[in-house]
Amino acid sequence: MLISDPVPDSGSPAHVLARLMSPEGLADPYPHYHALRSLAPVHKAGNVYFLSGYAECQQVLNDPRFRVQDPDWYDAGLPGWRESTATRLMYQSVQSRNDHDHSRLRRTLGGAFSPRRMAAYRMLIGQVVSVLLDRMADAGADGGSVDLMEHLAYPLPTAVIGGMLGVPEADREHFRNLGVDFFTVMDMFTDQDVRERQAAAAQAMLEYWTGMVEQRRRAPREDLTTELTRACDTGLLSEDELLGMVVFLFAAGYGTTAALLGNATEQLLTHPDEAVRLREDPSRIDAVVEESLRHDPPSQLAPRLTGEDCTVGGVDIPAGQLLVSLLGAANRDPAQYPDPDRFLPSRVPGRVLSFGGGVHFCIGAALSRMEAAVALPQLFGRFPRLAMGGTPARRPALRMRLHTGFPVNLHG
Repeated sequence: MLISDPVPDSGSPAHVLARLMSPEGLADPYPHYHALRSLAPVHKAGNVYFLSGYAECQQVLNDPRFRVQDPDWYDAGLPGWRESTATRLMYQSVQSRNDHDHSRLRRTLGGAFSPRRMAAYRMLIGQVVSVLLDRMADAGADGGSVDLMEHLAYPLPTAVIGGMLGVPEADREHFRNLGVDFFTVMDMFTDQDVRERQAAAAQAMLEYWTGMVEQRRRAPREDLTTELTRACDTGLLSEDELLGMVVFLFAAGYGTTAALLGNATEQLLTHPDEAVRLREDPSRIDAVVEESLRHDPPSQLAPRLTGEDCTVGGVDIPAGQLLVSLLGAANRDPAQYPDPDRFLPSRVPGRVLSFGGGVHFCIGAALSRMEAAVALPQLFGRFPRLAMGGTPARRPALRMRLHTGFPVNLHG
């Protein structure tokens, strides 16, 4: 997407938006969200409308008249996107489809995220967490710091989504790293180095999953890749849709949960009273997870298109315009959440927008919440003196607010 406004004046909404997109703003976007919301909850910058109020974002996310960017939109606005492996895979999956195509693709995934499957995943998650915490304890036995992301936040969801898709354990770590590079195709702004790594990762993912699909055709297994391959072979999915689905599920399936685990752990370590309360009463975990999703959501934005002329936040917007809901801003709107910058699991629960809304509500939301709800009590119970072991590092992006490194000390 392009933003073509001239250099903004100090104190204007455009100036605040420019600061939000700077390295300083990407590191801590929340003061800039507040400033933007107070000036213009609906702000037009070039060819994009940015929404920073809860009511405005909720309206757009929940109303089916607002659509996602789909292949038809990309054909008109991004000619040549089908020639890029990264965009061809990403933009033909379920998150980039509307109407009948979206319903058709989503139905093919419904069984994988059913209540019965969720119950089975919970047992698997508990087993994986126990193994990972044992390894973490060994790595930190000398009293030095260990990387939370390396030892828990990345490998847990990688194991879960890898197991669902049938990825051999030996392959998961390698493709986890490729998935991080591939998923940058969803970022608003990228430089040449990022795009080169993105292209290389997409090609590697395409080659790997093409081989996986062919293996499943020859020798079906009890996994989601086999189910989706059968759907393709019976005409429910095209080959491009099949490959886009498995690549997207693997990349998104661990990225969101890894971000949630890192963000929630950081909040608990910087609010030690809340960590104590969780250790004393693990049943508080659902409130902790929900407050972390509100306070520092993994994904900070959700694009939508106006399907017809509409009014959002008192602003008339023509059909065919691109709107970006700033989810991190909406979740800290004081009109919806009193004292919004406090991490306060005891607050009255509200409807957080961290997983979107409406027909495009994230299909993996329940699984991500469950992974965090199982892992965090075990982490803080196993290591009662868990403490920060250094300064955490993050990706400089709003699309996925994800730690790249998070040193912790297991013994205080």
